[in-house]
Formats: sequence, C-alpha cells, structure tokens
Amino acid sequence: MNTHFAGELHRRATLAMQTGLADADGQGERMPVSQYTSDEQTAQELRLLRQFPQPVAGSSSIPSPGAWLSLTQFGAPLLLVRQTDGAIHAFINVCRHRGARVVPEGSGTEARAFTCPYHAWTYQPDGGLRGVPDSFGFPCLKKEDSGLKRLAAVERGGVIWVVLDPASPISDIDTHLGPLMENLESLDGLHSPVSYAQRSYDVNANWKLLIDGIFEAYHFKVTHRQTIAHMFMNNLQLVDDFDLNRRLYLIKSRFPKEQPEADDFEPRKYGNLTYYFFPNTIVLVQPDHGQLSYVEPLSASRTRVHELTLIPTEPTTEKATAYWNANVDLYRRTLAEDYALAESIQAGLASGANEHLTFGTFEYSAPRFHAQLRQQLDSLQSRAAKTVAT
Repeated sequence: MNTHFAGELHRRATLAMQTGLADADGQGERMPVSQYTSDEQTAQELRLLRQFPQPVAGSSSIPSPGAWLSLTQFGAPLLLVRQTDGAIHAFINVCRHRGARVVPEGSGTEARAFTCPYHAWTYQPDGGLRGVPDSFGFPCLKKEDSGLKRLAAVERGGVIWVVLDPASPISDIDTHLGPLMENLESLDGLHSPVSYAQRSYDVNANWKLLIDGIFEAYHFKVTHRQTIAHMFMNNLQLVDDFDLNRRLYLIKSRFPKEQPEADDFEPRKYGNLTYYFFPNTIVLVQPDHGQLSYVEPLSASRTRVHELTLIPTEPTTEKATAYWNANVDLYRRTLAEDYALAESIQAGLASGANEHLTFGTFEYSAPRFHAQLRQQLDSLQSRAAKTVAT
C-alpha cells in the first residue's frame, strides 16, 4: 500500500475526530425533484452511461484462453472472449449480415468459432469473419471489414470493464479509471481478486438516488441502526476527488478507542473505503475483500443493481464458503436498508411535498456528482449536435 495514502488518511481522520467534522469543502444545495422523475432525462443518462466504462463481469468468470461469456448489459448484447495471449476482447454480439444475435446468453471454455443461427455466418474467437455460406452472393463483401464490432475493454481490479457504445470518445479505459484504480489495486487482495456471489435485482427508485446515498454518512446512525451503525462514527466521512471519480473513507468507532499511531496505519482496519468510478460504479472495500455494485437505469423510477463480491481466492472448504456468505449477507442486508428508503423517496416525489431535495454542507459530494453529470450530459448533446450538423 502507498504509505503516503495511509498517512494522509490517518492525519485527516485524527483531525476529524478532534473537530467532530469531516473535511467538507462545499455548500448546502438543493436538487430539483424533476432530476429524479424525468424519463426523457433518464434516457439521456442511459446513453451517457453506455459511453463510460462498465464493469460487466469478473475476470475469473472467463478464466483461460478460449473461454467466453455472452450476456446483455444496458440493453447491449455482448460477447467476451479470452484470446490465446490472455487478453480479453469484447464484441457487440450481433451478426454483421442481418443483425441476429450470434451467441445465446451463456458461457463456455473452448471457443473455436461462433456461428450465427440465422444464416450461419461464422466468426473467429478474435471476432474476424471466418466463413459465409454461398459467398458468391456477396461480391462486394470485404471480410476484413465485416467481423464482429469490437468494443474498448480492459481488465482492472479483477473486473472486465467495457465501453458499450462503439462511438464513445473514451477509447483508453485505463485513463478514465486513472490513479483511483491504481490506488484500489494497491490494496491487498484487490489487484486480481476472484469474483463471487454475483447477482442482479431491481429497485423501484431512480438510479441517482442510489448514488446519492454513498456520498454522505449523515444517514448511517439512523438508517443502519439495526445492522452496522454501531461500527462507525457519526457523520464522519472523508472525501477525495480524482477528477470525475472519488474515494470516500468512513471512520470506524474503533479509531478513537484504539487511537492508532500514524506509523503502519492500516486504513481498512479503522474505516470503510469506498471507490466511486463515475458515473455509476462503487467498490466498497472491507478488511479482506471488496463489494462491487453498479446500477443500470431502466426508467426514471426503476433501477437494476448488479453486484459482485471480490475475494482473494476461490473458497475450497465449507468454512471458507460460510465465511464469505456471511459477509455477502451482511452487505446485502445493509444495502437493502438504503434501497428501501430510496424506494420510499421515489414514491413520494410525485406528491408535491417537495419541489427540491435539500443537501447539507456535509452532503456536498452528492450535488457535486449532479453537477458533473449535467456537464457530461451537455457535452454528449453537443457532440450529437455536431454529428448531425456534419
């Protein structure tokens, strides 16, 4: 681990304990309720999310050369294939002939070729077009230009990240993930962890309500009083911005009791680290593993949550399995408390009780997220307008 990173967290956590305040640097703000109820805006946001890297699968789910995974993410049919050199290639799982899905959802370990079920156009594991029945009927076909459409993809932190829109200006995912990903990967067990206990489920709330909740610790002592509130100090969370991404550190109640020294300070022992990758991905770091969640807007009032637990090694005993299952269960019960309140908020948005939602000064990180999102949406619309003009 970067010792400067640990030392800085110790210094700031100590200061927060002394003052009773985290290092907030923002003003209280209000957010229009319409931000959470507009289907038109949600459609725009979904287009934007497709232009940013999404953590679509754990690396360990495609373990060896020839392994493949077919899935649907954000409405896009994807095909992930590990190549002979170990690299992951991501493709839009759509035939270049008449647009049928080439590979049904599922996975395999020995990809030799992928054949479209409509007219049997066949593709190589690297996406190249291998064969076309009755090819004489396509005299102008250029096979070298007719392979599966490839998407930008990279493996970082034990996860496969893919940009779902082939027209996205983001071609270098590493640059977007940046120093924050480097910091995450520096933590023990999180450079190349094993994916575990993957699931997806729907929440009846706008996706931004779920994101808002991670940016403040004001709710912890009330919302999580039945689960984990006793483990943390009240409303003391440190925030670091990494351009659009950020890292948050929620101080545990054991910090003031044990008064750890700065030398050899272990942040994971005395607080929860949360890594947020704009616009919709969160990795909660626990003492010996991580919990990754990312959210997919389905409508203004409905969101699909995707979860993946990141553990150091595959469990090989009943005791290890029981241990990880207990950790997953606590995480899910805690999130369920957050999401139940998000559904409550969503249900009341149309009542007319509030025209705005109010954020305090120590909740400044949420309005900052909304401002960044608005800026990115404006940039997306500007690029679209230029494309139409040309």
